[in-house]
Amino acid sequence: MILVREDLLTPEELQPCIDWLHRAPWSYGWHSHKDKPFGHWNVDIARSGIKNTVDVSSRLPKPFKYVWRKMLEQFPGATLVRCYANQHTYGIEGYIHTDTDREEDQTAIFYLNKDWDADWGGETNFYSLDHSEVLMSVLPKLGRMVVFPGSIPHCARQVTRICPKSRITLMFKFALDPSVAYPVEQVLREFLVKIGANQMPHKNGSLMDHFLRTFHLMKSVGIGDTLALAGGLHSVYGTNAYKNACLQWENDLVRRIFGDEVDRLVRLFSRLDRPTALMDGSNLDEKDLFLMRCIEAANLYDQGELHLFPHLQEFALQFR
Repeated sequence: MILVREDLLTPEELQPCIDWLHRAPWSYGWHSHKDKPFGHWNVDIARSGIKNTVDVSSRLPKPFKYVWRKMLEQFPGATLVRCYANQHTYGIEGYIHTDTDREEDQTAIFYLNKDWDADWGGETNFYSLDHSEVLMSVLPKLGRMVVFPGSIPHCARQVTRICPKSRITLMFKFALDPSVAYPVEQVLREFLVKIGANQMPHKNGSLMDHFLRTFHLMKSVGIGDTLALAGGLHSVYGTNAYKNACLQWENDLVRRIFGDEVDRLVRLFSRLDRPTALMDGSNLDEKDLFLMRCIEAANLYDQGELHLFPHLQEFALQFR
């Protein structure tokens, strides 16, 4: 869900962006949360609105085009919809917000401050959907990149009174092209329509919506196609919690289209006494316990329920 990279760009590669921003015309009053009265410093580098969905990469100044090209190596086919920088000084708070409600939208943050001290604050915090738990906290570090779905609640924490500088971050907002990033997704989509998952109700949309979001969650943290497809089909045979099966147990469509291992994992998940079996590991070998926990963590996260199961929430943190 939340990808942290230290090695995509060196500080030297980011220096032209830093130099450009030092000369830029910053404006004060940009709001991260529309319902809060206070804002921060901002530069709209790509000059696009918050609802923009078309590509604006051609508008980028040369230093930022270089960064975007490096990002496209990691996210082929992505569409850049916004690029801007924020600046926070002592007394300027950040507020919990989301960037989008579109599941394909991602946010990348680059930290541009040298020699940041932890006592200066300024962390980026990520929260559970109900804002009751801090899922992850990332300190500013020059060259560090954090990429996450824009629908995750997050905020920039205030810098402390002893901080001698402003906190500067560079943001790229982009939309993934699922057909390029996840080539097997089209097969999954067509299959889910074929078995009627798009017509079956589920929390926050149809069962197909939930399956695809679970698949995306798993792929976004680097999980391979076999396990991610099992996550994207996890209750087609029904489970102890979701009784509306798309397929009868004797049906072999999953095996014929996606292979023996995907079908084995989906059937195993269907038979589990969840969550008990995933807490004590009963009747599961070490490998299958790990695989089943991966699927369940993504399943619960999508439904906003992962925080209700601390052992699975702790397990999921290894993928941050």
